[in-house]
Amino acid sequence: MKIADRYASAIRSSCLTVDERTTFSDTDVLGAMGLASRTLDQEGHPLAVALERLFAGDNGASMIIVQVLSDMAWRRARTTKVRLNRMGASDMAKACLAWHRDGVCKACGGHGTLVIPGSTTLGPHDCKPCRGDGKVPFERQFNLEQRELAGWLVAQMEREQSRAGPAAMKALAPRLDL
Repeated sequence: MKIADRYASAIRSSCLTVDERTTFSDTDVLGAMGLASRTLDQEGHPLAVALERLFAGDNGASMIIVQVLSDMAWRRARTTKVRLNRMGASDMAKACLAWHRDGVCKACGGHGTLVIPGSTTLGPHDCKPCRGDGKVPFERQFNLEQRELAGWLVAQMEREQSRAGPAAMKALAPRLDL
């Protein structure tokens, strides 16, 4: 079982008893993720555990993520000479997070083809809003000047999302028998 799956179940657990004989109990996983958060924040990766929390079901983490992404976008815009104010950076961060979290086309349900009317069978015609891709077109949400910056933000989220699990396992490793 992945640490992300264990974390998702641990945050909903009603039994948080501590047993020093365990290495992968709910309290162990929660503590390891907390240690990973502190370590990754100090190393300059504040998005890693926040994204893990968001995808585990903690919607409160979205405010932290938007704040961090907004600051990243604003700083990156200064270095790449993209015209973007703080409010625009916040709006871009919200749009990028929304697309990363749920970028599925609503018209076709992410299938890329439309359902035959009156049935549950997918038809032969591509979905016009997503052009058969199954995802909401990302680039159309931003003007031409800001598209590269928005794509960079999504890439940062994808990269950071892969850091939380290994860091939590590293926090558990001294107690595991490998």
